[in-house]
Amino acid sequence: MSTIENRFSELRHEYWPAIERLLKDVVGGSTDPRSPIAEMCFYHLDTGGKRLRAVIPLLVAERLGCDPIRVIPFGAACEVLHNATLVHDDLQDGDRMRRGKATVWVNYGAPQAINLGDSMFYFTLLCAQRLEFEPAVREKTGRRILLDTLKVIDGQALEFVLKDQDTVRLADYLRMVEGKTSGLFALPMAGAAELAGAPADTVERLAQAAQQLGVLFQIQDDVLDLYGEKGRDSSGSDIREGKRSAPAVHLLETASSADAAAFRAILDTPREQTTDAQVAEAIALLERCGSRQWAFDELVRRRDLALASVADHPSLHELVAGMCSLFLDPVAELDPRLRG
Repeated sequence: MSTIENRFSELRHEYWPAIERLLKDVVGGSTDPRSPIAEMCFYHLDTGGKRLRAVIPLLVAERLGCDPIRVIPFGAACEVLHNATLVHDDLQDGDRMRRGKATVWVNYGAPQAINLGDSMFYFTLLCAQRLEFEPAVREKTGRRILLDTLKVIDGQALEFVLKDQDTVRLADYLRMVEGKTSGLFALPMAGAAELAGAPADTVERLAQAAQQLGVLFQIQDDVLDLYGEKGRDSSGSDIREGKRSAPAVHLLETASSADAAAFRAILDTPREQTTDAQVAEAIALLERCGSRQWAFDELVRRRDLALASVADHPSLHELVAGMCSLFLDPVAELDPRLRG
């Protein structure tokens, strides 16, 4: 485990209780006691997770000489924003389990899941208002939150456009990820750097690194869905859903017409009718057509690009390297190049 991974664990242990208290204060103080919003919010948050978006701002701030405690409200904002998107994603994707627990829409119904996700977008801004910085700084942070949130929503909308297209190109897929996933890393990284008073060039370099990290994170998540356990119904959930994941898009763009047609037929089978045998067949096609290998090659490439973005800043280079290791750890045993 790298120094950064160790420090991430330490900061999470030290500051997550304070972040959680702030979230409870914001949510409880802004909702009607008769409303189920607070109950649903903490039902979802209690599913757990690594709390990446909560702790990354603390790591960045510390690396730039700012006391992590000053950016706790921003960490809370990033975490609740991320979880708002998960609540909506689970409903839109039809996922019934999140980290081994029934998703909000399954437990409370689809309309209430929409209400909760909407509310959590506003909790994000309310958390950011707790920052003890000059008003101009808070306003700048709020604007960054709004713009990055719109990028994430745009990426989610584009994902459904791609899902309905007969032909999806990798360039379109990656543009979608750079909105949906990279935005949720650019916000905690670049936003925390601004709060720490970093020069504009440093903020931009972190944003560039975050763009690569977001794609890296999404591809490893796609791979993990195929070969690991994500706390959902079963492995291969993306195939059952018909999702055009990174390996899937690569196969559809590069494989023979026969293999692409066979793979597309499985993806287009209704989720409830997709069998375990079809999932296994789809995974075998991904391996035979070189899409699994492409995914691992792309993980290595994106890691190198992220590191190159901060090559002239040793402290931030170490930070990004540690984040790469943290993100790749769930799939590192599948390819020795991803270790360390």
